[in-house]
Amino acid sequence: MNMKLNSGKIFFLILLLAISAMPAMADNIKGAVTDKQTKEPLTGATIQISGTSRGAVADIDGNYILEIPNGTYTLTVKYIGYKDITRNAVKVNGETLLDFEMDSDAQTLSEVQVTAKKNLEGERALQMERQKATLAIENLGSKEMGIKGIGNVEEGVKKITGISIANAGQLIVRGLGDRYSATTLNGLPIASPNPDNKLIPLDLFPSSTVQNITVSKVYDAGSFADYSAAHIDINTKENVTSDFFNLSFNTGGKFNTLGKECYRMDRDGSLFNTPSIDRAALDMSRTEFNEYVKTKNIFNTSFAVSKKTSLPELGGNIGIGKNFGIGNQTLSVLASISASNGHQTMNDAFYKTLEASGNALDSFGYDSYTDELKLAALGYLGYTLRKHDRIGYTFFYARNASDTYQRREGKDSEGYELTGSNNATHIYTLWNHQLNGQHNFGGQEQWELTWGASYSKTSSEEPDRRQVMYIKNSQGGLSLFTLNQQETARYFGELDEEEWNAGFGLKWKWNERNFIKAGFNYKDKNRDYAGTRFYYDVRKLKPTIDNIYDTDGFLNQENIANGSITVGRYMYPYETYQAGNDIYAGYLLTDFYPTESILVNLGVRYEISKQWVKYATDGGEKYSKRRNLDKNDFFPTLNLKYAVNEENSLRFSVSRTVTRPSFIEMAPFLYQESYGSAQIRGNAELENGYNFNFDLRYELFKKNGDMLSVTGYFKYLDKPIERTQMLNGGSTIHSFNNADNGMAGGVEVEIRKELVRDLRLGANVSYMYTNVKLPESGAYTNKERSLQGASPILVNADLTYSPRFGEIRQLNLALLYNLQGSRIHSVGISGLGDVKQQAVHTLNFNAGYNFNKHFSMKFQVNDLLNRAVVFKQEVPKTGQTVEVERYKKGANFEIGASYNF
Repeated sequence: MNMKLNSGKIFFLILLLAISAMPAMADNIKGAVTDKQTKEPLTGATIQISGTSRGAVADIDGNYILEIPNGTYTLTVKYIGYKDITRNAVKVNGETLLDFEMDSDAQTLSEVQVTAKKNLEGERALQMERQKATLAIENLGSKEMGIKGIGNVEEGVKKITGISIANAGQLIVRGLGDRYSATTLNGLPIASPNPDNKLIPLDLFPSSTVQNITVSKVYDAGSFADYSAAHIDINTKENVTSDFFNLSFNTGGKFNTLGKECYRMDRDGSLFNTPSIDRAALDMSRTEFNEYVKTKNIFNTSFAVSKKTSLPELGGNIGIGKNFGIGNQTLSVLASISASNGHQTMNDAFYKTLEASGNALDSFGYDSYTDELKLAALGYLGYTLRKHDRIGYTFFYARNASDTYQRREGKDSEGYELTGSNNATHIYTLWNHQLNGQHNFGGQEQWELTWGASYSKTSSEEPDRRQVMYIKNSQGGLSLFTLNQQETARYFGELDEEEWNAGFGLKWKWNERNFIKAGFNYKDKNRDYAGTRFYYDVRKLKPTIDNIYDTDGFLNQENIANGSITVGRYMYPYETYQAGNDIYAGYLLTDFYPTESILVNLGVRYEISKQWVKYATDGGEKYSKRRNLDKNDFFPTLNLKYAVNEENSLRFSVSRTVTRPSFIEMAPFLYQESYGSAQIRGNAELENGYNFNFDLRYELFKKNGDMLSVTGYFKYLDKPIERTQMLNGGSTIHSFNNADNGMAGGVEVEIRKELVRDLRLGANVSYMYTNVKLPESGAYTNKERSLQGASPILVNADLTYSPRFGEIRQLNLALLYNLQGSRIHSVGISGLGDVKQQAVHTLNFNAGYNFNKHFSMKFQVNDLLNRAVVFKQEVPKTGQTVEVERYKKGANFEIGASYNF
């Protein structure tokens, strides 16, 4: 079967599907039902033809469509807590547009307990929220994510202006790396299990658990001040509408993987299970270990590799929500569980390292095979104590596990022809508990108290990373490579992080639109990391190797017991560290209108930060050294909004924020998360960097949902923290320094436009310029360059077609394009230029159809262009640009179905 993807055929099928889905348009009335004052959509409002049973119900965005023959009718619109609207003599001739704005009914409100929060899942509701917001924000709701086939938060934020994702899930916003952004879950900070990234991996959050994503690129004094690029707030689902019970299922695969042969190294159970080791072997002395390992197999896996056929990927979600009346109060309960797996094959990939002349220092080709498992669970309890009091508890659990086998062949820097058999398992886990409340009191509800507390526990485990290296002789035969002890080895690494957060804010309104707010926040973060290596001395073995996948005949417990193999355990003190950060913060801010059309948001925040790391230097005792970084800082901010009229507004923002070094960056011990990864040595002289941020934005919001946003921004970076490279005995050591200064500036444009009925275009473009001046010390070639990871241009565009056929049936078609411009992947050293990832173009297609109020189906194809990811490096001595790495993940497809009971 030829699985090669033909983009032309796929485009033809998409076009055919879109055309075939366009029936003759029926006579109808369509429009939106909104609150007259707030302009928020009224989900569930009924629109009925008086004297008949025919009607429609407004959807999550307040939109409705009522198909009726041409004629003249009387319509009645109803919604709990609002005055009924009766519209007489409504003439229908073809398609008739009719919107309704409803007034609240004070008498009804006094009799009915209104407990629902805003429903911020639909595109229109979020657009209204964006237009009214004090700060400049951008957002993406679960409904739009569903229409566009966005599977998790990481995929979602890539669609927002100025944001891209670099290697290992690193977030790049406006050219600024991971360290310049912050992530919160329902407004509360959340820990990251990745030692090299400040932010938690965003693919931990499946779209089935998310209500919306809000991104603010300007500073709010009510938030911790450690961001300059973006504050990303992930809001999980709450039961805000009617009771529901939903089941969904999907299957699919990658075209270059499904049904093909793939390889997997021996595994300790499935990915639901974390590979383990005999804990006793870690707790005893090294002398005791040397004898113990001969008598007992302490590992649950071997180095053997098996072949299998890749099966279809599977996924599913169960969601349930219900409201319970308890007296005059309401208890809302929501639960969601999702699971999915994935398989990824990459064949004929390669990478090479160059020397200054442009010749290859080492060069390897490889095939890799990855299995993934993603689990997520969400629970929510919400309870109203009075009409204006609400308490909520949210629980979130996520586990992402991946297992990758790689076979690589090539020459190393010393000229040896090698074949490697490698396996790496990586498991990220998150447990998060949140409790929050909101209380309104005083005359005319002048006072509002909000509070929240959370506990997060995250872990990053790399259990049982394995490697066997073989050397090829002049006749082409293979034997075990024994030049260094790590050629046949295992590695176990574990990082655990706990974070406690608490805060409250008290707001006093001196009239309907003006208020002053004071608050306090506390954060306590603690990290514990340890790694253990096991090196196999196999110099006594002389096996005949016909097949590198079959190792049980020589890498076995029998040979360990008889002394043919010696297993050494290495628990280096410098590969163990503890770290923590306590932050105490208070803030004061105000929103006030000096005139009817001008909003002034003025705030100041004071933070006391105490950051520390306990570590060991080379040859030192565990935890024998300690580095402290204690700072007290003021962070002022000013946000202005000028409403030219109901549709047009201007925004301006200026602020000062901080960039703190990560734990491993601020302590001078040699750190390597795993063998094969970069060696990193922190810097005891490293200090905080400070950022001065300026934003100017113009916004246009039309009533039909069309919008235009143009933003210009500039950031001056004072003593920014930059990764540097130094040479040590021929190898490269990565470290960190405060550069003199840096800057980032650019322009962002976003547009959303209805082209014709039901056909909408969305697009955003970002152009950015970044520059950093590096310290004099260091082996890097360019002393002044763009920021690492920054693409000068980013483009997103999507075309969606969403016609309705009656009240319930609806088709959704979406075509999504993304361009990520060329950017620095790694900094060039020793006379070589920077390694740059070349521009990446992707195109995705998503289709969905709601057959009735219960059943819907979807189909999507991702990465239609099916292009390779390519990295090139300049060689100044020769003037050439050399390709140094290439791989292709391949296109994939998914078919899914959902049923609402």
